[in-house]
Amino acid sequence: MKNDATSIDCRFNGRRHGIFRPGRENGGITVGILPDDHPRGASPFIQIPILTGMGDARNCINVLSSNVVVACPGGAGTISEIALALKSSRPVILMNFDVQDMFKRCLKTEMLFAVKTPEEVITRIKYLFQ
Repeated sequence: MKNDATSIDCRFNGRRHGIFRPGRENGGITVGILPDDHPRGASPFIQIPILTGMGDARNCINVLSSNVVVACPGGAGTISEIALALKSSRPVILMNFDVQDMFKRCLKTEMLFAVKTPEEVITRIKYLFQ
């Protein structure tokens, strides 16, 4: 289907050909907001590479430059983009991405904790600083 949409994405190292390729091949404009100050590793389907040198801080640019955010399965960086989008009143479409699974994985790594009381918070903090 031909379109005049613009695809913006901050992933690199070729992991998002699935988003850039159809956009470019069907008449859209593809913009890659890249984490580094060079285009190495960018998808060849990116027409406009934006070199930020900002690492993960570029997520804010990615979200605020979008009218709609489509989130594909990812990790904490993708979750941060979803949160920024919701905070900025941007609609978010989760494509094959059950965010609960990502949080469940984090709970298993002892990087995310779920507690119910202030006392449990204190106990967990003490545990973390042993």
